[in-house]
Amino acid sequence: MIKRIIFDLDNTLIEWIDEYDDALKDTLIKYNIDFDYRVLTNTIDEYDYNSEIYNSYDLIDYINTKHNLNITIDFINDWLCELGTKGDVSKEVVELLEYLSSKYELVVLTNWEGACQRNRLKAAGIYKYFKEVYGGEVFKKPNLEAFKNAIGPYNIDECIMIGDSMKFDIEPAKKLGIKTYMVGQDIDILDLKEML
Repeated sequence: MIKRIIFDLDNTLIEWIDEYDDALKDTLIKYNIDFDYRVLTNTIDEYDYNSEIYNSYDLIDYINTKHNLNITIDFINDWLCELGTKGDVSKEVVELLEYLSSKYELVVLTNWEGACQRNRLKAAGIYKYFKEVYGGEVFKKPNLEAFKNAIGPYNIDECIMIGDSMKFDIEPAKKLGIKTYMVGQDIDILDLKEML
């Protein structure tokens, strides 16, 4: 019997839209850094894809080394703060989470910085439905330890993982024996109400 639903965040709960990149563009302007935000976005995506944990200082080193920039921790913090205001979901997703949270314990497992993701959930008006948000500061998916953390006090067969990435969400969860649904392939997120 399912007791805990583990959700990925980006492109699972909150669809990533190009306008969210404005947080990075605006931070570059604020710090008078003349650099293409799209190139920097790709570099941040590379770091996210290849790093084993999320660490702002490692991200700074990665960016500065790759592009001969002088990004500081203040820049990263301001950008994450601005990014934390970017989140939007449909009324149907809110209604789905309200329904699911009345029957199951809901948590988020994300590879990104936890505080920023909590703020994005708040900006989307859905933070209150989640018991916990597990960020990438300790373990990142696909590391199995990230999933073990997200299981919390429950047994594996009492949890289900909902995500959009075969590599980062679905395959590692299956390795542990967690039931999975892949958004976009197995289901539309709004179908969960009928499936669980």
